[in-house]
Amino acid sequence: MMAWAMRGFTLGVAILAALTSWALSAWLPWPAAVLAALLLAVAIHAAIVALGFALARLLTDRTGPAGPPGWLAAMPRETYLSLRNMYLDIPWRHRWPMRLPARARGAVLLVHGYGCNRGIWRDFDTWLAARGWTVAALDLEPPRAGIDRFGEQVAAEAAALALRAGRGRVTVIAHSMGGLAARAALRGAPDAPIGHVITLGTPHRGTWHARFGRGRCATQMLPDSPWLGALHAAETPAMASRYTCIASHHDNIVCPVDRALLPGASASLVVARVGHMALAHDAAVRAFIEARLEALHAPDMAESDAA
Repeated sequence: MMAWAMRGFTLGVAILAALTSWALSAWLPWPAAVLAALLLAVAIHAAIVALGFALARLLTDRTGPAGPPGWLAAMPRETYLSLRNMYLDIPWRHRWPMRLPARARGAVLLVHGYGCNRGIWRDFDTWLAARGWTVAALDLEPPRAGIDRFGEQVAAEAAALALRAGRGRVTVIAHSMGGLAARAALRGAPDAPIGHVITLGTPHRGTWHARFGRGRCATQMLPDSPWLGALHAAETPAMASRYTCIASHHDNIVCPVDRALLPGASASLVVARVGHMALAHDAAVRAFIEARLEALHAPDMAESDAA
């Protein structure tokens, strides 16, 4: 569903760019008019991303712990990835197949966040597969549904992946709202074959930016929402220990940084100068995830080697 929505959006932007090119051609040669129209579209997108960063910095300065400088440093890569995800990955690159290494070390299920689909994991999926992990992903549908419904989908997909991969459990790696969907999955189906959940930029304590979203899931992500309160109340310390949290001091969507950290999580990593979408592409984050996966699956790999 999101793929078709973004294809329509891309078509709309293309039409506007064509009309802008036509208008500019009265003063510029056609090649220059087309280039100017494209640059204008990119500039508008960059300005929207910059507004997100400005709001995040304001909220952090007013309500969060002081962090290192780096907001401007995080913007260029976040803008690039935002453009790539919106115009390429989500509309056109979401139908990638399950990655099945010849000798898998374990199974990983990737869960996307709000307003996205499994296309955002392109490159990340092949990075994991190259290190020996069976990798699958799902699309959370419909995009504006409640997070509990998404949780049911995560639990069902985890069970299907565990069965197909011949594993007793899988590790979930979830971006943004996807981490809340994973928590909802374990609340609704505590026996689901999910051994551990690694979250990237998940608004565990909500995000002010959810005010700009639409749908039931956006409302549930508001800070101090009744849904988040009920989710926290239902989780025991043992349940919280099944999570690893990754956050950034310069996340342009989930801020301040402590909103992306779950109390009682067994491990956490906080990076700097990394935006919300860039968390899955940062070298330090990937190194941490690689080490974390090896530690979490060490007993399974030992049993496999023994067999």
